[in-house]
Amino acid sequence: MNDFLVRARIRELIKASVVPCEEPDKVWASRGTGSHCLACGEPITSDDVEYEVDLDQSSFRVHRLCFIVWREECGAG
Repeated sequence: MNDFLVRARIRELIKASVVPCEEPDKVWASRGTGSHCLACGEPITSDDVEYEVDLDQSSFRVHRLCFIVWREECGAG
């Protein structure tokens, strides 16, 4: 998925309150485990860096680039 589509999808998720714009409690980065990225929907393969983001009431997994875009879209980039 290209940057434009990832940004659009993240904006939709923020607007729908699926992903809040709050500072994460914790963030872990590791090799991808095959989970699907919340932002782009693509699998996070072992060739990718997978970010696990813990928030107050939820957590999600995203690609490294998708994490960066999420933080930029929330004004923290």
